[in-house]
Amino acid sequence: MDNMIENFSTRLDKAMKLRNIKSVELHEKTGISESLISKYLSGNALARQKKLFLMSKVLDVNPAWLMGYDVPMTDLKAIKIPILNNISPSIDLFSNENIKDYTTFKIKTYWDSNVKNYFAIASPDDDMLPLLGKGDLAIVHIQNEIENGNTALIYLKDVNKYTIKKIIETKTGIELHSMNPTKKEIQTTYENLIIIGRVIKADVESAFE
Repeated sequence: MDNMIENFSTRLDKAMKLRNIKSVELHEKTGISESLISKYLSGNALARQKKLFLMSKVLDVNPAWLMGYDVPMTDLKAIKIPILNNISPSIDLFSNENIKDYTTFKIKTYWDSNVKNYFAIASPDDDMLPLLGKGDLAIVHIQNEIENGNTALIYLKDVNKYTIKKIIETKTGIELHSMNPTKKEIQTTYENLIIIGRVIKADVESAFE
């Protein structure tokens, strides 16, 4: 790696000003105390790896850049991923028959770098309007667990179809929420669905990150 050209406190200050993020907001989004953030900015403390990663994610910068190294501020890598026709437990997702085309998008520094863990698929409905309309491409990171409140591509067993919804855990089960105000939430359980992955982008614009 190239030599360090600025210190961590200088880079943190630059990134916060560029993103228009104050200490209180950085605290709220990372869980790092405001007093510790103040020490970072004054040069009286250095962030450990986990906290550096958290701040890099919120500030949307390369962690190595934030440390002060002579690297690009945002290190986006363009990757080519398949566009799938359908989602179903009965088919091989990445078979030639199920790959409609390919598209390219850029992954961020802190995202999974394994290209095989991403694919795109058209939204089957307008439930996530205005961010994702019917036919718009959703970029999906394959994972079978989703944090509460995140948006996921899921397969519903009772209706035998895939959909995109925000997953909200409740005391009695889970609710599937749409962004479209005309759509009501769906009450269901984890036994009724298969989580395919997290939706991280919609078409070209980032909608869920």
